Amino acid sequence: MKINCVLLAAGNSRRFKGNKLLYQVNGKPLYQAALDILLPIPWNRMILVTQYPEIVQNVPKTVQVVWNHQPDLGISHSIQLGIEADLQADAYLFSVCDQPYLTANSIEKLLELFVHSNKGIAALSYQGRSGNPVIFSKKYSRELLQLSGDQGGKMVLQQHTKDVSYWEVEHEIELMDIDR
Repeated sequence: MKINCVLLAAGNSRRFKGNKLLYQVNGKPLYQAALDILLPIPWNRMILVTQYPEIVQNVPKTVQVVWNHQPDLGISHSIQLGIEADLQADAYLFSVCDQPYLTANSIEKLLELFVHSNKGIAALSYQGRSGNPVIFSKKYSRELLQLSGDQGGKMVLQQHTKDVSYWEVEHEIELMDIDR
């Protein structure tokens, strides 16, 4: 199964004073922490959607960089750019850069669950609260491509709750995102 990883790294960080993606946690920028978790996993393609040259200069050549020149269009635009970078994938895992405590083990378990669950969507959760990353089968590509503004994949997930499987993370901190 061809599963692409789409790392969303184009946000304007309005609630965070400065470029959140460059903020250091445990000695490395948030975007680098996300890459360190995701890169070792054997994806069909690893796609980084960003507006920031300072991020791209530190990304390995194996990562397909997609420029988001219109970040003000919201996260939906980054999702669309990630899908449009490769319409041939069977599924897309969307991940964000502001979860520095996410583990590779949780990502691998999520992938395993998606592949074996016969469901079209798989998400991480903690005590019934869903979070990122989320994997969407290509059958949801059209709906994802129709999102607008700051609508993310959660909108699609909520419309298809019977087609979602969840992997429960061990520690709530994995789903914590840094906003301030």
